[in-house]
Order: sequence, then C-alpha cells, then structure tokens
Amino acid sequence: MADPSTGSAPAGAAGPPAGGASPRARTRHRGVLWAGFLVVALFLGALVVALVSARRLQGSIPGTDTIVSLAAIHPGFLVGTTGGLVASPDGRTWSAARIPRELVAVASDGATAYVLAGADLKATSDLRTFRGVAVGVTGTVIAAGPGGSVYVANGRSLSVAGPGGAGRRLPVTLPTSQILAMAVDPAEPGSLLAGGVPGLWRSDDAGATWIRLLGTPSQSVLFDPADPRRILLATPGGVLVSANGGLQWRFTEMRLDVHGLSQENGKFFAVTSDRIVYGSPDGVGGWRPFASR
Repeated sequence: MADPSTGSAPAGAAGPPAGGASPRARTRHRGVLWAGFLVVALFLGALVVALVSARRLQGSIPGTDTIVSLAAIHPGFLVGTTGGLVASPDGRTWSAARIPRELVAVASDGATAYVLAGADLKATSDLRTFRGVAVGVTGTVIAAGPGGSVYVANGRSLSVAGPGGAGRRLPVTLPTSQILAMAVDPAEPGSLLAGGVPGLWRSDDAGATWIRLLGTPSQSVLFDPADPRRILLATPGGVLVSANGGLQWRFTEMRLDVHGLSQENGKFFAVTSDRIVYGSPDGVGGWRPFASR
C-alpha cells in the first residue's frame, strides 16, 4: 500500500519497470486489440452480405439464365431468358412462368406484351392471362409492329405474325444471322432496325435493302414512339441514343451491360446483365434501379 503521507510505495515493494507495462501485459494488450479488429471485420462482413442479400431479394431477377429481352406494360414487366419467362408487377418481386425451360423472346408496344416460346406466340395486357396470337412461329427475336403485328427473326429470315394466324415469311433477308435486337418504326412499318454482335443496320424499304449504322455489338434497340427519329440502343457498354435516325450517336447516363430495352407511357426501361431493371424518364438521364426504391 502506498504511504498516504508521501505518495510513495513502502520499502521493499516492487514497482513497474522503467519502460512502462511488463512484456506480458503488452502482449495481452495487443491480443485484445487484434481480437477487437477481428470482431469488427466479421461484423462488417456480415453486414455487407446482409445488404447484398436484401438487394437481391428485393429486385434481382431470379435464376442464372442469360437475359435476352424486356417487355414493359402498365401492369409490370416480362423478361425473356434462355431458360424461360419471369414476370414482375413492380420490377422488384419476380415469379417464373410455368412454361418449358427454353429460350423465350418478349417485346411490347407499351400496351401489350408479346411472348414467343417454342412455336407459340402469345400476348398479354395484364401479365395474368395470355391469348394466342399465332402458332407455328419459330424465331429468337421479336418486335412489336403496328396493329398488333409481331415481326419475328429466325436466323436471316424474317416473318410477320398477326392475330389468329401463323407467321408469314417475308421475301427479305436480314443483314446477319446473329440477330439479337429488332425494332419496327410504329409510324412507318417499312422502317426496320436489326442488330447483333456485328453491329446495327437499318432498312427503310421493309427489309429489301439494309444500311449499316454502327459496328457496335447491339443487344436491344428501340424506336421512341413519340419521335421515331430518336433511337435507343443497348450495348455491352451502356445505352446509346441517336436523335437523327441513327446517323449520330452519343452515350446516355446508363453505362452498364444492357440486354433489353422497353418503353411504356413515355418512360423507358432497361434490364442489365446483373439482373436488375432500371427506369428513366427520358431514356437518357435519371436511370434508377427498381431494386433500391
């Protein structure tokens, strides 16, 4: 015990070494610090995993099949993949349709969504009931045309299907057999866009002749129904936009790998390879993921 009158230790008492704490105490202190760091790291790791898991549960499209197309209508979204069809009323919660596991192509005109699975072409305006449009139709890419028609690309052949009938093959040849994207001008059905790995082409004579617009890999393409001279193009590097029919292009704010484009009531939507749907008021800026809303 210290002498209260002098504040010093009594004679014979052992005090700490001149250098401060003993080696054993310093070792124990370092061990406590490392243990604390480890606990904090484990906590942060668990938090990150929880946040990522929550994001996927809230908005990521389920499955691992490659996404090939997007269709937006007022009740929600359809996404076609190489392994089937998924639907969502809000871009966050998804359910798989009960169809065979095969490549499914989807498209929309903003009011009606079209689905091609196998050789059956169907349409829906509510995401719940599907009516038959045509049977005996084969292809890998579809595009909505005027009056409920649907254009179907199969290799280098192009056909058009109408309500209640089979696809009618057109006497035209597509510019490449690797078609991934197609669009029809809603005001001029003879104006077509076709894109794929080799680039993007345009025809203004119903496919009789084609002009190459870009050499950029094209994964989805969309005419703006409010101004068909305005075109949006999905590429592995993001979404491009042209204001003059495809003569000149510039990047939008969307710079992710986009596999599908669609529009509904003046709004624009994109689905990316990370399985998230984004929305934009004009297709250029303000892209926001539905997963974080």
